[in-house]
Amino acid sequence: MQRFRSACLLACLVIGAVLAPAAAHADAVSDWTAGPQAVLDNSTYAGFIDAPANNGTVSTNGFNVNGWFVDRAAQGWAGADDVQVFLGTMDGGGRMLAKATFAQPRPDVGQALGNPYYAASGFNAFIPAGAVPAGQQVISVYVHTAGKGWWYKQVNVNASATAPAATAPTSPSASATPVAGGGLPTIVILTPKSGEKVETKNEYQISGYALDKAAALNQGVQNTGIDKVSVYMDAERENSGTTFLGNADMAFSSPEAAAAYGTQFSSAGWHLSFKPTQFHAEGHELFVYAHSVVTGKEDFVTVGFDIVEPKVEGQQGN
Repeated sequence: MQRFRSACLLACLVIGAVLAPAAAHADAVSDWTAGPQAVLDNSTYAGFIDAPANNGTVSTNGFNVNGWFVDRAAQGWAGADDVQVFLGTMDGGGRMLAKATFAQPRPDVGQALGNPYYAASGFNAFIPAGAVPAGQQVISVYVHTAGKGWWYKQVNVNASATAPAATAPTSPSASATPVAGGGLPTIVILTPKSGEKVETKNEYQISGYALDKAAALNQGVQNTGIDKVSVYMDAERENSGTTFLGNADMAFSSPEAAAAYGTQFSSAGWHLSFKPTQFHAEGHELFVYAHSVVTGKEDFVTVGFDIVEPKVEGQQGN
């Protein structure tokens, strides 16, 4: 089986496509298909859904979805900034089953493509019990890239209550024993700037980078040594007055981190969007936490900014 999968991987990388089984309704090894906000083309995409197998059987009591994705136009990382698994299609009445963990270790892909950054191209998601009803179903894996929107691949599965249930995977980096000692992780907020005025009319993207300078390759997300960045508003995490904005998406390109700490950290960027309209137009403070898998330590930084009402047309600025 391993030899077969290796052959499939090499064939996809060399010729870019393989023929679909004649009976399949969804083709697990076809080119990536355009989804919502898709632009340009998929000529630089490569990837595969390793599990579940196309036309295979999964358990209604839980199963795993995993594989790998690379955008060969990406510089310094594998290219995906989000991976989601749907029952059906995202824009066709489907339902999201899980947000996948991505930028996971896949040294075989990095070796096959001859690019060490692609060794962190894996994705995995656990689909919990009851999420998929019994019978013939189509599972769609959507990958988002910053420049081309959403693209997807699909597999047909037979969901059965009698099939063995799977357990949620454990991230290798998260399960590694932290080393004793060591310094705190580095966490930087790039936007908003201190004192920046953020208007309420649009979504706003909070961004920055996070890393552990002692991280080895394949520790944390995209070799950064960090496995989680969390963002809170107006008070520290432990205080009752805080608002949790969410866990940031990670593995974004960060020339700032690369310039300051080296090319290993060129994908240490993180992003989180929020809606200023949900908050009063006044001064606010962000608290951003980063957790290191290298030491198990966590640190946070803060920045103050103002949420303001949008200017009325013709209104003079201050």
